[in-house]
Amino acid sequence: MPATDDVLAVATATFAIAAWVVPPVRYMLSFRKKPRDSLAVVGRVIALIVLAAILSAIAVALAILTLMFSERSGWGWFGLGAIGVYWLAFASSLLISDHLARRDRRKTDQR
Repeated sequence: MPATDDVLAVATATFAIAAWVVPPVRYMLSFRKKPRDSLAVVGRVIALIVLAAILSAIAVALAILTLMFSERSGWGWFGLGAIGVYWLAFASSLLISDHLARRDRRKTDQR
């Protein structure tokens, strides 16, 4: 089944890359319209996380199928690695931003 191997490999790589590219691009494009209220930005962030999670879940499922049924297992590992690095970078950015916000609050409290 070489054709299935190629389809799984391409689909895995495509969704792994899409998980990196599509959510930030969609988030940036959402600012073309002015938000109606203050919660609109919160909704945009939630939509970014949900979209990234959906694309990641699809990429992980395809990566597992690629590892199980394909001779091109390198693409499966690429997909899993790309998704793992994406969520690790996301968690790191949340931790760093929280740390910086706490540090700024402490500085303003000391004044």
